[in-house]
Amino acid sequence: MKYRLRPDDKFHLKSEFDHVRENGKKRVCHCMLLVTADSPDEALKCGVICGRKYSNRAVDRNRARRLLWESFRKLKPEISPCHMSLIARKGIAGMKQQDVQKQMRFLLKEAGLLVKNSLGI
Repeated sequence: MKYRLRPDDKFHLKSEFDHVRENGKKRVCHCMLLVTADSPDEALKCGVICGRKYSNRAVDRNRARRLLWESFRKLKPEISPCHMSLIARKGIAGMKQQDVQKQMRFLLKEAGLLVKNSLGI
């Protein structure tokens, strides 16, 4: 089954990123930083941050963002409602999408945010 990201799945305001940063808990792996906070509206929302601190080259930053968004899109049906922000780290540079997805699943499981999907997996 193919899942799509809707516009209301993403953060649009600085205040949403600030809420997650101030009230959230951090989890780290070598390719990303996951910050999760309780959702005030009981919805699953995500924001991706990848600035010049990651790389000066736009092509590298855009690839890191795409990897994080695609991993979020594929795991979306399994994630409990929360607000989360994903911050790319240097380790993501040489990774494939499947590896990034595994790391994200590990961090979400560590945070206790994974629920069983409809297949029971």
